Amino acid sequence: MLLTVLCAAAQTTWPPWLRVHGQVPDLVLGLVVCVGLCTGAQSGFLTGFLGAYFWGAVSSSPWGNLFLSHMGLGFVAGSLRGRVFADRVLVAMLLVALAEVIASLVQLLLAPPPSPQAWLGQLLVRALYSGVLAVPLYLLVRGLARYYPEPETF
Repeated sequence: MLLTVLCAAAQTTWPPWLRVHGQVPDLVLGLVVCVGLCTGAQSGFLTGFLGAYFWGAVSSSPWGNLFLSHMGLGFVAGSLRGRVFADRVLVAMLLVALAEVIASLVQLLLAPPPSPQAWLGQLLVRALYSGVLAVPLYLLVRGLARYYPEPETF
């Protein structure tokens, strides 16, 4: 939960000199995907809920599409845990970039932007930027998941 709050705070206060074409990486969604990949579907779903809650509290995005996209993508990423190549950093980068595209498509369908022409360019920059910054997020989450394993459920 603390990482979710930190990612939402960092995403909100992202310095202007680190923005790429005015775009901020989606750290919250990146964390949701990384937690799902490292810990499973249930944790990915819960982190998606918390991420949507905290990001919705500090942003002007509609909450419905945030909960739908973040929780769904966390669950799907968690379903990939234990599969071939699922524990690779490159896969995390690609999945975070793809998750950004999917979340933006959900937002486009449920809450269209005022100018859809600039939407595609902003999406590509944000997806690539989020994918690159998924590397430190994934390594951090993987390290924490190994250090603090989840208890077995019966």
